[in-house]
Amino acid sequence: DLQPIAAQVCMKILYGARAARYDLWRAIRGLATCFTKWTTTNDRQLVRLIAYLNSTLELKMIGHVGDPIENLVLSLYTDADHAGCTRTMKSTSGVFLCVCGPNTRFPISASSKKQTAISHSSTESEIVAADHGMRTEGLPLLALWAVLTPTPPVLYHWEGNQACIQILTTGKTQSMRHLSRTHKICLGWVLERYKDGTVKLLYCDTTTQAADIFTKAFTSDEKWGSLLQLICHVYPDAQFV
Repeated sequence: DLQPIAAQVCMKILYGARAARYDLWRAIRGLATCFTKWTTTNDRQLVRLIAYLNSTLELKMIGHVGDPIENLVLSLYTDADHAGCTRTMKSTSGVFLCVCGPNTRFPISASSKKQTAISHSSTESEIVAADHGMRTEGLPLLALWAVLTPTPPVLYHWEGNQACIQILTTGKTQSMRHLSRTHKICLGWVLERYKDGTVKLLYCDTTTQAADIFTKAFTSDEKWGSLLQLICHVYPDAQFV
């Protein structure tokens, strides 16, 4: 029933999501892929999204800077689900980039993108998300950061999958030799970024993975609230940490 106006509604929401509501990224990206094959299920999803948007009008994205630029670092969070799309069985890459410091957390950009090929494991989908985040978000900002800071900049890449970290640091995996052909990813290129000191790979657990909100849906209010805090989305009467 909503198919004639679905594109108009979704594009208006997408404009706001890009500007200041990163929490809408995953939902609106999923609906945007269904314009040509819209169903009554998509009707219900769009109505639910509008209801969420209407009930969270006071939610704001904020940033706080309380340190000199010499004490600030670039933090890149990447995450992925496994076969999250029930229609295509493709995974979703989530990316969140921010400036961090002892008294600073300032969001720069975010992304939620469906991967172009089906992944055989969560580790494979995490590697694809890491490559996507580094190429499209992390390294472009690193070039600008090198002009702004007096010291050589480093991009801190936070990853929550231990197997993915092992593969990215060694550049070798016998079970994923197909990555260069299916996902168009060169592990050697990723490994070079870590070896030359441009990017530093670090582990973070699920509770601090800011990109998790861009990859899957959540039913827990507590979990959703903590993820909003991680991407700097708060209500006016809430205390920002």
